[in-house]
Amino acid sequence: MTVYATRERNGSKVRVIRAAGDLVCVRCRLESGDGDIADFQTEGIPAMLDHLDFHTVLGDHVPLEAFVRLRSEYADLSEDGAL
Repeated sequence: MTVYATRERNGSKVRVIRAAGDLVCVRCRLESGDGDIADFQTEGIPAMLDHLDFHTVLGDHVPLEAFVRLRSEYADLSEDGAL
């Protein structure tokens, strides 16, 4: 499991991890309706970056290092021809 953002690690309002190949925003308030707790899950880095942008628009602290790390991984995949 790779951890991109957590409250404990960097004061993040969201918890973002990679588990079993998917990127997950754990217990995401954007995905939760009527008090239900749900995860936002995607395989694609661009989709997660967009999702985290929505969090920042709503005032949730998402550390810059999470964006930088995700963008760096995406660039690496592009260079390797994996995309």
